[in-house]
Amino acid sequence: MVNFSGKILARGIALTLGAAALNAPAGATVQGGTLVYLEQQAHTNLYPPSGGFYPNGGILNQITDKLTYQNPDTLAIEPWIAESWSSNADKTEYTFKLRPGVTFSDGTPLDANAVAKNFDTYGLGNAALKLPVSEVINNYARSEVIDPLTVKFYFKRPSPGFLQGTATIGSGLVSLGTLQRSYEQLGDARHIIGSGPFVVSDEKLGREVTLSARKDYRWGRRR
Repeated sequence: MVNFSGKILARGIALTLGAAALNAPAGATVQGGTLVYLEQQAHTNLYPPSGGFYPNGGILNQITDKLTYQNPDTLAIEPWIAESWSSNADKTEYTFKLRPGVTFSDGTPLDANAVAKNFDTYGLGNAALKLPVSEVINNYARSEVIDPLTVKFYFKRPSPGFLQGTATIGSGLVSLGTLQRSYEQLGDARHIIGSGPFVVSDEKLGREVTLSARKDYRWGRRR
């Protein structure tokens, strides 16, 4: 079960908002209140490349951001944490300029160093921590931090799908501290520190996860 107050249960759907929400006209934006939804299965692991399993992805989408966003209507890749990007002709090098002022929920910066470490981990894995390589990142070689808000990625062979890969659930960005934990430890939602609009404030393992809204969140994708 997931509760948003934003809570995560299992088997059904329940929604609790306030009187203002009940009286709001159709299509109106509603702020505040608590949303509870029930998932048929509990999440298994919140290492972002495990986000393809729906219960995992449902949580990761709320607590992490991505470098880019893929518009479901146009399929275009749009800015999010990355304000702009470029690549060389054969798609073996990609450079991203990052949005300033973004932080993880523990207060640490989401800067070029953090982005580099995320994709080094997703692209190469970490055998010691049993963190597997992401299925959406192929031919990854290395990263380079150009300056605090610029990061460059290198690939062994042309990788035209990498840009789209930065928009997937499996590429959610997490803190450096999160990437120091083992795969087993990342089964506990409370260990996942992202930059998203919600944080995990409580968990009853296998039964319930509570997500609370970040009051300082100011970097949702631009519409």
